[in-house]
Amino acid sequence: MRAAWASGRWLETMRDRARKLDFALARRFGLATREDRIFYLLIGAVGILVGFGGLAIGALTDLLQRQLWGGGRNLLAAAMSAPWWLRIGAPVIGGLMVGMIIYAARMRLAGHGTSSLLEAVALKGGRIEAKPVLLAVAAGVATVGSGGSLGREGPMVSLGAMSASWFGARLGLSSQRVKILVGCGAAAGVAALYNTPIGGALFAMEVILGNFALEIFGPIVVSSVLSTLVVRSFHGNAPIYAIPGYQLVSGWELVFYVGLGILGALASVVFIGATRGAERLFRSMRFVPTPLRPAIGMALVGVLGLYVPYVYGNGFETITLALHGKLPLLLLVALPVAKLAATALTHGSGAVGGMFTPSLFVGSLVGGAYGTWVHHEWPTLTAESGAYAAIGMAALAAGTSHAPISAILILFEFTGNYDLILPLMIASITSSLLARKLHPGSIYTESLLKKGIDVSLRMEEAALASLKAADLARPDRDVLRPSDDYKKVVDRFLSAHRQRLFVIDDGNRLLGAISLHDIKHALEDPETLTAVVAHDLMIPAEALQSDERLHRATEVFAASDFERLPVIDGEGRFVGVLAKRDLLSVYAQEVVGRPALLAKLATSREDQGERGVLELPPDFSLRMVPLPDSLVGKTLAEARLPQVWGVRILEIQRPREGQDPERLLDAGGDTRFEEGDLLILLGPTAAVEALAGEARESQV
Repeated sequence: MRAAWASGRWLETMRDRARKLDFALARRFGLATREDRIFYLLIGAVGILVGFGGLAIGALTDLLQRQLWGGGRNLLAAAMSAPWWLRIGAPVIGGLMVGMIIYAARMRLAGHGTSSLLEAVALKGGRIEAKPVLLAVAAGVATVGSGGSLGREGPMVSLGAMSASWFGARLGLSSQRVKILVGCGAAAGVAALYNTPIGGALFAMEVILGNFALEIFGPIVVSSVLSTLVVRSFHGNAPIYAIPGYQLVSGWELVFYVGLGILGALASVVFIGATRGAERLFRSMRFVPTPLRPAIGMALVGVLGLYVPYVYGNGFETITLALHGKLPLLLLVALPVAKLAATALTHGSGAVGGMFTPSLFVGSLVGGAYGTWVHHEWPTLTAESGAYAAIGMAALAAGTSHAPISAILILFEFTGNYDLILPLMIASITSSLLARKLHPGSIYTESLLKKGIDVSLRMEEAALASLKAADLARPDRDVLRPSDDYKKVVDRFLSAHRQRLFVIDDGNRLLGAISLHDIKHALEDPETLTAVVAHDLMIPAEALQSDERLHRATEVFAASDFERLPVIDGEGRFVGVLAKRDLLSVYAQEVVGRPALLAKLATSREDQGERGVLELPPDFSLRMVPLPDSLVGKTLAEARLPQVWGVRILEIQRPREGQDPERLLDAGGDTRFEEGDLLILLGPTAAVEALAGEARESQV
């Protein structure tokens, strides 16, 4: 082995092993394309990687907590026994650490959580920038480890999703599969943190992707299960919140759980409003530098903790007490307010962490207080307060996230108690439905709605929402001018084979449209045809704005009888036409998964300056591929790409130092390839992917 390494053959050995593994996967599992094989390998790799990542983040958070607070993992006990200066000082240190990260990053990090994942899935093809997420993870460890009132799930979910997105993008997967991998990473993150493989999978599908299709369900479940297995191999498989054997006492008790669902919805709206209000408050403090705001917010949490130490951290110990019915009614009533204030101060000041865990804390106490009251009034018909605390957790989680299915299953896995499944379902769904009516945005989508981003679309519509009308608009060479005579209008219709043509003025502004049906009446009076011009025949035409998202364009097409719609920019200038056929092709490619590709090619017709549009067959691709090492130094004739690979080179782009690349459009057979060349290839998808794969191997 040393000899192979010393001689430089180790790289070739690794490539050979990779090719053998590639071939074995293709033969054993029927994965025809390289993208299929990479995708299915990444599903398992993401689950395992995120599982170990969860262990690492948990260890770092616990280490910081021990350094600042002393003692073991019981933060509540450490806070109660700590002196007053430590109760304030530890959160302030965490806030200063977050501030230093913000200062170094020159960006606000609090927004790079679940909300950013939703935005990436809806508008960015699942691509997530690594640097902001890694910095946010570090800030999240500092926040939670120092006692900030947020959860550990924020950094974990973001890291899992970002890792999956990074690998998918680097290995050249399609946007649809990158989105699925983002869901795999998020599911693995939740599963690793909470020991909830089913709940993690449902959270990713319901909240992140908004899709329960079987092709998504399988990969996400695999990643979630593998992540859970990694964590369980170190920490065991006991439920996080083991509770007594609570059960439904009577059928009439479901009425009280409906009431808890209503109360959970109201509390959810208050929770969202308080956190967003604190965020606006800190943003209005322009006299305070942004990096100092987390320290101020955490200092206020520390002051609050002097009187109510239960507000520190994620509140695991307090939730456990509420589930076992060991908190007095006074605390059950007062602690939700205190915890909500601490969470709002922590999050609003710019510190980083998850909002799911604080919602569980508030929900357990609201449910416990409600359960104490109903059990006191109807002791023979209702369970003890601990049962209502468990259901309250699900109700508030469902109300704040608008995701009742994942809330139900996460709480079920939290407690391992099947006897409470009916109350869980009733309260969670009631809370979610009412919360949606009262407040359209969830804790994750509220900030996006403020920016005008609607992520309620998710996978299907998001595939179209990621593109604008201008991205798919074709130049229209069949436009008319308002002064064109009737004969020219008819000739243009005959040559264009279209039902409608558009009229634009000399300033390229859209004036209207002429339909074939609109010119029939002129045939009744042939003598007047010489006096008729396009302006006389046109009628107003509904147009799409160039920045209109394609999912909105589908609504316009649905209400229209036409096959093409005009596209204009913000100043009313004509950009081109959007064809229904092109829109359906994008839908087939991005949503259904059929590669109906559309490629825009520049023509060489300088006299008209037009751009042609070539629609590729389903099994063909047009792609830029780096030159594989095996072709360096060969001529085009020696490479024999059409004969060996079945592809043709449309263009060679050759980099030049300090200048734009040299474009070789008419390369002859004696043109010799040089290192660094980029090839524009057209050919069967399988062949183009094979060449791209060989090029990637050359760069290893």
